[in-house]
Amino acid sequence: MKKTILHLMMLILATPLVSKAQPPVNDPRQQERVQALEIALISRKLALTPDEAQKFWPIYNEYKRDLRQIMIAQRNNPDRDMIDTEQKMVDVRKKYKDRFVGCIGQPRMNRLFSAEREFRSVLIQQLKNRPQQRPMMRRGGR
Repeated sequence: MKKTILHLMMLILATPLVSKAQPPVNDPRQQERVQALEIALISRKLALTPDEAQKFWPIYNEYKRDLRQIMIAQRNNPDRDMIDTEQKMVDVRKKYKDRFVGCIGQPRMNRLFSAEREFRSVLIQQLKNRPQQRPMMRRGGR
């Protein structure tokens, strides 16, 4: 089962779309697929019961929203100090720590953060191995 989900994730990320051009990085469909794969990996790693899942996912969604806001602020202000940004991200993790521990316990909270790192690592590796889109050059001055 573990290998199946990982292979599925790699296949989806590596499969070219029907069109010859690759979608832009901010393509909502691509983002939805990546989110679905992340949820699948986290669900598998944490082995949540239905009751735990009902409590966990709303907290996790808030947590991800807070992290996303920090990253957007960094992207919109590239001169911002990266150490401050990283500290804000650590602060968000600390803010949600007690809520995660109360919901899924300390060991699985640790697995959550480990699963996030694993997912990012696999995603980055897939993006590195992806063929680069090359702009089409017109010939003959058309």
